[in-house]
Amino acid sequence: MLALTSIKRDDHKQKWEETEFPLVCETCLGDNPYVRMTKEPHGKKCRVCDVPFTVFAWQAGTRGRLKKVEICRTCARAKNVCQVCLYDLQYGLPVAVRDQVLAEEGCLDSVVAAPQSAANRAWATAQKERAIEQGTAIQQCVPTNASAAAKLASMARMEPRYERNLPKLCSFFAKGECNRGTQCPFRHEMPRDRNDPMSKSNTKDRFFGSNDAVARGILRAHLEREKRESKGENERATSTLYVRFREGQNAITQGDIRDKFYSYGEISSVRMHQDKGAFVEFTSPQATQHAITSANGSIICGRKIKVNWAMVAKRGAGQTKSAGPKAVKPAAPPGGLKKDPEGFRPNVKVPAPPGGGGPIKRAGVSHGTVAAPYYPSQDPTRLGTQSKA
Repeated sequence: MLALTSIKRDDHKQKWEETEFPLVCETCLGDNPYVRMTKEPHGKKCRVCDVPFTVFAWQAGTRGRLKKVEICRTCARAKNVCQVCLYDLQYGLPVAVRDQVLAEEGCLDSVVAAPQSAANRAWATAQKERAIEQGTAIQQCVPTNASAAAKLASMARMEPRYERNLPKLCSFFAKGECNRGTQCPFRHEMPRDRNDPMSKSNTKDRFFGSNDAVARGILRAHLEREKRESKGENERATSTLYVRFREGQNAITQGDIRDKFYSYGEISSVRMHQDKGAFVEFTSPQATQHAITSANGSIICGRKIKVNWAMVAKRGAGQTKSAGPKAVKPAAPPGGLKKDPEGFRPNVKVPAPPGGGGPIKRAGVSHGTVAAPYYPSQDPTRLGTQSKA
């Protein structure tokens, strides 16, 4: 008798979804650890597959707004995304960014093309449910090689961004007609430009990754960062990685670093960078890549770490061309300089130049005979020398 209670009377209701808890990310839950949710079975249709599902609603944090799930749990599990923001649950990236990185790194089998028609959507939904029951659905959205995993890990945005949970803008404030003041539940800020592509995104575009303005911005910023690194003064080390320590009270020693990274390959040296991080050098680049992919985001002594390739300065990058010795400005005397209305006149006697040399001869002017100048050094008796008589 209990087995028949889950069977719905209507044939069209057989595929309606019923769940006990939503599939959401940490950002959408909010900063409040005590969350009270409301549950409404078959509250609305999924924005992707148009199938009614269970709607959950809650207040996202102390200053957050009321948030609801937008897609069903089946579609979210098929793409491994959050039911509210549709960001990847493993890397915190939009679907378009994740799928493009997987396609560029040779993981085309991990990119799932969602159907567009109703019949194909119904068939795909049934296939998704079967794959989820077998545990093979999420494997289609994860990287299958180390290069794709390392690139996604470098672009990951797993830190909670609670500013996305802020209330929406007040339309009456934009018109200058809001009279609620501080009691208004909406934000009193001016809206963005109407031509801003960020304000025109919808759920289907973000789920399919076809026209996502946020994804384009992330990919553009990543491309610019790669160009700056290629043109900059630093280049990537061959077999060395850098471990950055997050803020924490526990001290991390060199032994803790070796215990963490010895399983990824043979370690040549470990150099501590005060309490901020450490340089770990392996004997092979493959071991370094494996350590970056596996240990990034892990915890050592209660402190979260971020692992990435170490950068080596190019030869001569820190040297500047010398322009010669700089002129040193003389210091003023202890008593200071006295002000003179006619200008500064130093009290130094300059000796007059010695005479001699005769008058200046100019071209075309006749001059008389001028006697040769006499110098005292020409007198042989000046120093007591006696001439022979």
